[in-house]
Amino acid sequence: MQSEANCPNCGAVIGTGVPGLPVVVCGFCNSLLGKAGDALSKVGEAGRVPFDVSPLQIGTRLTVDGVRGEIVGRERWAYEDGFWNEWLLQFPDGASRWVAEESGLYMIMEEFEGEPEEIAVLERIDMADRSNMGERVRFDNTLYTVSDMKTVRCVAVEGSLPHEIGADQPRKSIDFRTSDKRAITWQKDEEGHSLWRGAYYLLEDLSPSNLRRFDHWDKPGFETS
Repeated sequence: MQSEANCPNCGAVIGTGVPGLPVVVCGFCNSLLGKAGDALSKVGEAGRVPFDVSPLQIGTRLTVDGVRGEIVGRERWAYEDGFWNEWLLQFPDGASRWVAEESGLYMIMEEFEGEPEEIAVLERIDMADRSNMGERVRFDNTLYTVSDMKTVRCVAVEGSLPHEIGADQPRKSIDFRTSDKRAITWQKDEEGHSLWRGAYYLLEDLSPSNLRRFDHWDKPGFETS
């Protein structure tokens, strides 16, 4: 159970978020709050998450690799041609993964450290911009194809998060895919780079519970209790 505190920006009584995660968002004034124990301080603006029709929400539970986790936070990302959500899925042992929604599929991703030679190839592709679309790159003895390159920005967040994130800070994102739904994403901004790997799933593959409700939408038959 979350403890409670007053938001240092608006004074509202709010939950202090998930233990072990250093950032929580005030749901009243949309302030991004850093935590030191249960003490809160404003570290930025979270932005307001717009209405969408995602079936996921904070509190939705999903099963990945046989382990049940709960969604505790969301980042809303934008690029030139649209938007998408990334949800933070927290497991009982404190581990977490991100769940990115993409055209009716759900990409479950975790961060990993690439080999030096892999990082060198990624830096080269990054510098070449879109001229390397379609190039094939090897990670862990698997060939991935460069499928997308774009500049993205985080425009809003909610819930509990593992890091502070600058509002509207640009980030270069390069996606690599295989034909069997595996994925690698390379991201780079002024603070450095990160490398993520995972795979695509259908929502029913994740045994969801506590999905979001919409008027006139029936509960899906695959939702668990």
